[in-house]
Amino acid sequence: MEQTYEQAVEKTVKWWSQKSFKVSLNQNNGDDSQTGGMAFILMNMLSTQTQGDITEGQIQKFEEKLTEILMNMKEKASYHKSLDVDYHPCIQLCEAADFAGITTMCFPCKTRSYIDEKNKVFAAYQYGGKYLEL
Repeated sequence: MEQTYEQAVEKTVKWWSQKSFKVSLNQNNGDDSQTGGMAFILMNMLSTQTQGDITEGQIQKFEEKLTEILMNMKEKASYHKSLDVDYHPCIQLCEAADFAGITTMCFPCKTRSYIDEKNKVFAAYQYGGKYLEL
């Protein structure tokens, strides 16, 4: 049975919330050099500190706002229903974080997701992550 768009949105929001606020060491830019190793350590220190400062209330506000944003995209083409972080989060993630009073330092870099035209959710986590159906 196909899932509804609403179910796809819920799955997407929960996935981003979990990867951003609950998973430690969520930063990996794929740079295996010595400088990249230092960047990995610094990025994860900032992310871990940020995660520790976020309240459950802020997470709930983030999830509500991101749900609202994605629901407003229901009738748009599937490429509009994508979320991503290269080194900085996309506007939708930034808007939800700003609404909740959360800094964007905890969003995992090189991470992306999208909802396709059949309401299937696909996501790739961190550098080199392959798209998997959620």
